[in-house]
Amino acid sequence: SLQRNSKEWILPPNVPKEHFDQLPYTPGVYYFHDKKGKVVYVGKATNIRYRVNSHFSNNSESRQKQNFMQHVHAISFQSCGTELMACILESAEIKKRWPIFNSSQKRWEDVYGIFLYEDQNGYQRLAIDKNRKRLNPLYTFHYLVDGHAIIRKLIKDFQLCPRLCFMQKDDGECEGLEEGNCKGACQQKETPAKYNKRVQKAAASLLSQPSFVIVDKGINGSDQSCILVEEGKFYGMGYLPVGFEVTNSSALKETLTIYKENSFIRNLVNSYAARFPEKVILLTETN
Repeated sequence: SLQRNSKEWILPPNVPKEHFDQLPYTPGVYYFHDKKGKVVYVGKATNIRYRVNSHFSNNSESRQKQNFMQHVHAISFQSCGTELMACILESAEIKKRWPIFNSSQKRWEDVYGIFLYEDQNGYQRLAIDKNRKRLNPLYTFHYLVDGHAIIRKLIKDFQLCPRLCFMQKDDGECEGLEEGNCKGACQQKETPAKYNKRVQKAAASLLSQPSFVIVDKGINGSDQSCILVEEGKFYGMGYLPVGFEVTNSSALKETLTIYKENSFIRNLVNSYAARFPEKVILLTETN
């Protein structure tokens, strides 16, 4: 009889034992498939085998768990060099495949954007609004609070008026005048031409983000992982031979896999780059 801790016992009834036996002890992404081969769940792991094991080793008899177990007929995986790459791949795959048993990140959309328009008085204004088709935002994000933080930084860095950026909506004295950022545009004491020059610089700063790569350990010892960010936006990732000279993005693009970016991935990559600057190589030429 099967032991309670045997691999067959913890696996869903429809999954062949060899599917579990092939799972590596490495970072990566794993996939659960239904009987037609369709992916029904995607997960990331620092250790693929341990993580897959954990899905089936707790003895939950809940209806939800039983339903999940009955749906899984096959397990596959994709190894990654680092945990960061696994996180990126998981997000991209959930967005691409929309698995029925994944709930997190499904609704992670770049709901909001920062838009530039000119008002009836000729002043250019930066505004946060919901993303809509056929509109072209300068920058997109998921949480409204992130957009507010970006706008407030632009107000300070480029001496913009908080009223004209919709950060102050009361009838009181302009906070920008009190703090020395606003030069009177909200009271038409500064001409649109002068004010708009600074707005244009602020808008350009959102579009002219740095290009860089994150180089880290690879999979087999003879390669290294590479994540490319082009002008602030995640482009793709892959593996390079050890010693490959990273100088510009055009050479890199031939070896990397392109993935669709979202703000979740962008935040992951930028946070990692800030925490581990020694793994970052800035690029000066991006075409």
